[in-house]
Amino acid sequence: MKKGEMYVRTSFTPIRMIAGQKEPVALAVEVRNKSNRTKSYSVAVKVPFAFGFDRSGLMREHRIRIKDVNPERAKEAVFSIYGKFNIKPGFYDFDVIVREHDERFDKVVDQQHFEAKLRVE
Repeated sequence: MKKGEMYVRTSFTPIRMIAGQKEPVALAVEVRNKSNRTKSYSVAVKVPFAFGFDRSGLMREHRIRIKDVNPERAKEAVFSIYGKFNIKPGFYDFDVIVREHDERFDKVVDQQHFEAKLRVE
């Protein structure tokens, strides 16, 4: 997905989750800097109610900061996602918000919204 001066790619490992499985899947969000200056990014992921970032499923939003991405280079943020015990098979959309920062993380230059889709069997 490409918007503005950043290119974002999402992928799951493994590519699907098995319902009832206790092992998490990893959501990798790769951010590539398409500008001519070094940038920093923060990646926030919000999961549907059937998932969580902890085994109990209580933490449903998580943010990772990526510092100093040089021009035409990429860095990756990896999130471990757990399914709740009563998850139903199907496709689930995850909200991914990537914020671009210049020097400080409290100053947002640009914000883009993406979706990642996970299959549960």
